[in-house]
Amino acid sequence: MRFACALFALCVVGLLEARHRARVRPTGVLRVTALDVGQGDALVVELPDGAAMLVDAGGALTGGPDPGEHVVVPWLALRRRSELAAAVLSHPHPDHGGGLPAVLGAVRVRELWDTGQGASLGYAGFYADTLAAARRRGVRVRGPSSLCGAPWRFHGVTVEVLSPCPAARDETPPNDASFVLRLTWGRASVLLPGDLERDGEAALLSSVGPVSVLKVGHHGSRTSTTDAWLDALRPRVALVSCGHPSPFSH
Repeated sequence: MRFACALFALCVVGLLEARHRARVRPTGVLRVTALDVGQGDALVVELPDGAAMLVDAGGALTGGPDPGEHVVVPWLALRRRSELAAAVLSHPHPDHGGGLPAVLGAVRVRELWDTGQGASLGYAGFYADTLAAARRRGVRVRGPSSLCGAPWRFHGVTVEVLSPCPAARDETPPNDASFVLRLTWGRASVLLPGDLERDGEAALLSSVGPVSVLKVGHHGSRTSTTDAWLDALRPRVALVSCGHPSPFSH
């Protein structure tokens, strides 16, 4: 009798787990989730074939808990994601990449996309820790030289890396050297511009068009998201990720 009850309980748990996985790990959709990491960015992009990629992982600018460890990793665990098709560091600022070492230590990451500007400028701290964690885990590191160019397919979406192409230049401010990614699936499209500011936006105006979702650049700062940029993109939905209240008045 006890064996039968235990077997029944296991079957129920298995059924509930299967239903949970089907709900939190969908296929046939392109879904963007902005995680609450305070002042910073951490976006999970769930891809049509069921895989997922992480764009930035927040960072504790003023001390306190690591959002990679305390926000991103638990979110991935709740959604039963032990692997990421790619982790993207939009640019080497701590509010975007400070949480990446914890993520790299907790889940399998197939690829790390890095503009390379941090290495060229000799950045230490979280940036060096991220690259070291990637090396330890055997993660393939990809930069603009292999990502820029014609649109290409990635787990069901069309990826276009609009900037920094063909490479990040040392003299370009890191915000304007952010990865700018456009992801398209059917009629849906998402533009992820990191912390791109006015000059970077102006340089890409001829390369962009209407999108479904825009991640607003630089956390809603007045230095980004010009009228010309919005006129070109005409997003249906705009995501703003910033601290509340913002220490920078974003």
